[in-house]
Amino acid sequence: MTKAANGPVPLHDLLHLLPLLLLLHVSPVCLSAQPEHPARYFGHIAENSPAGTPVDGVLLPLGAGGCPGADLNASLQGDYASDFRLVHRRSHREHRGHLGLVSAKALDREFIAMYELRVQLPPRCLNRLAAVQVEVSDRNDNIPRFTTGNVTVEVDELTPLGTELARFDAKDGDAERNGRVTFYASPESHLLHVVPQTGQVRLVGSLQGVSRVTLRLYVKDGGDVALIGEPAFLRVDVHRSGRARRRPRALSEELTYTVTVPDHVRVGDLVFTVPDQRFEQRWFEVISEADSPVQIERDSGRLYLARSLREPAEVTVKIQNLRDEEEMKPIHHLMPVGANASCQPS
Repeated sequence: MTKAANGPVPLHDLLHLLPLLLLLHVSPVCLSAQPEHPARYFGHIAENSPAGTPVDGVLLPLGAGGCPGADLNASLQGDYASDFRLVHRRSHREHRGHLGLVSAKALDREFIAMYELRVQLPPRCLNRLAAVQVEVSDRNDNIPRFTTGNVTVEVDELTPLGTELARFDAKDGDAERNGRVTFYASPESHLLHVVPQTGQVRLVGSLQGVSRVTLRLYVKDGGDVALIGEPAFLRVDVHRSGRARRRPRALSEELTYTVTVPDHVRVGDLVFTVPDQRFEQRWFEVISEADSPVQIERDSGRLYLARSLREPAEVTVKIQNLRDEEEMKPIHHLMPVGANASCQPS
């Protein structure tokens, strides 16, 4: 500084200062123009919006870069870039000097959900390149549909409760909540339950005595106004089980016995044994009312007094043949129980 104040600066000192001045003035321009560091923007637009709809979130400032009228020469690049066009915002005060993006046609999210675009500005602009991502947001415009169609299944009437009888699938072309499907039956069935989230149909009621069950299923999506698809049908054909007991069939003869209960017989004493020589393997059952005066041994047919008798009573006993589980063969025994009478078949 002393030399500069007293006389001319030597040439070799100027050569040392020159690179420093060049770095101070040139480096910022080079960094801002580097193509590997473009400005980045992210916007979104609803699918099926009419052509000319602005993309929310995409406004490129041009005034700061000294590019008035740059939209006339700016170019839009990228896959399917023709689905959009650039516009110069002049109408709104807060958007003046900005370059905007609008749709050139109605967009379909199912075709393209995310666009990767590049905006190329003229050479005179400081920021010549901008990267733009445009997401096409979902609109609930797809109706869910069953992919399985109608289903028919055959089941045994003794199928355990909780068994999955069928499973239905459905698809919805929408995204996120709009594409989530829920299954249900209408009208509902007391025999079958539809799992809403999975489309499974489970047995929740007994099928004994039922020959066929038909269930009508629907599927709906998760939109604010749910869309409901066409129904599908489940038909359940029920066949009789080899393990099931058929309807009891009575023998043609009915045997009646009269039994005397002496005064000294007490509750719990044996009063009668039901005679039966027809079946090698059988069991006995009292089918009278709950306040029956007797109890029975299922394998022997022995009758025991269950309560004190003050008047004659009638008891009915059923005998089942265990050799043939498909055939019930009840024999009805009417047993008036009275005092001071003899035991004999009538």
